[in-house]
Amino acid sequence: MKRQDFEFLVNLLRQNAGWDFDEEQYFVVDKKISNFIREKGYASVEDLIDELKVGAKPLISQVVESLALSDTCFYRDYDVFNRFENSVLPNLRENNRAAKKLRFWSLGCSTGQETYSIAMGVRKKFLGLDDWKIDIIGTDISSVAISKAQRGLYSNFEVQMGLNVRTILDCFHKDGEQWMVNDDIRKMVEFRRYNLLDDIALTDKFEVIFCRNVLRFFTPEYQRQILARLSNSQTQGGILYLGKNEHIPCVDEFYEKLSGYNCVYMSRGISMAKLKLVQDPREMLAEDEEEMPSFVRPSGIFKKRPFVSSVFDK
Repeated sequence: MKRQDFEFLVNLLRQNAGWDFDEEQYFVVDKKISNFIREKGYASVEDLIDELKVGAKPLISQVVESLALSDTCFYRDYDVFNRFENSVLPNLRENNRAAKKLRFWSLGCSTGQETYSIAMGVRKKFLGLDDWKIDIIGTDISSVAISKAQRGLYSNFEVQMGLNVRTILDCFHKDGEQWMVNDDIRKMVEFRRYNLLDDIALTDKFEVIFCRNVLRFFTPEYQRQILARLSNSQTQGGILYLGKNEHIPCVDEFYEKLSGYNCVYMSRGISMAKLKLVQDPREMLAEDEEEMPSFVRPSGIFKKRPFVSSVFDK
């Protein structure tokens, strides 16, 4: 892939998803766009970019989603989930006995493995507590990934990535040559398409948010803005999970790192009113950048007003 083609695709992703890829991600972009070209039947990346420049809005959406799609697996970083199940969940259960209500949000959930892993842990620790209201929501910018997550159908290879035989047999059942997540777990989760550049309109706040290996792709300005929104969408003392090796300097403005955990934080409860918002890149262009077609948001999920979505309205 030529340098100018790489720069065009990176700009497209930046303007429509806020992601800020640099030259270190060249091979990642090259691999993903090569897969996209092969799947869609384009002769070359140049042919694809020529069509993108014309302003084919559905195609722009597909390309952005394919570039933003991340790899995932069940119980990724097992020690993180082990402590989540054996330390965080018991504390949440004890501290919320009166309300008997908990909400979990898995951001950048890709094809759903992280979200279902959360549900498996909750099911294990809250087994028999049918009087609790527990919501587990997984969101991703990719509609293709969300569709797969909603189906809950995975290959032998996918379930064996992170799960032992006992967990597979307990939480899945065979569906032809694949494995289907059991209904009792699927009923615990809800998947929705969501772009992190959109604000969040909430009816209830979240006790726990998983935002692992997502923020590292954004500029520092957008990292700060997104973290402010996440903190504002959490209960007092809400828990945030970042990637195990993810370093986001501005996280300390909104969260306090939990002692003994290298990727777990507690919300400080900073008000959004104190934050000066960065302008949405979908509504602006740098002076030296060539204008590209705007990404079209899906109808129904998002309210038709700038920076506000009803993705979590019940």
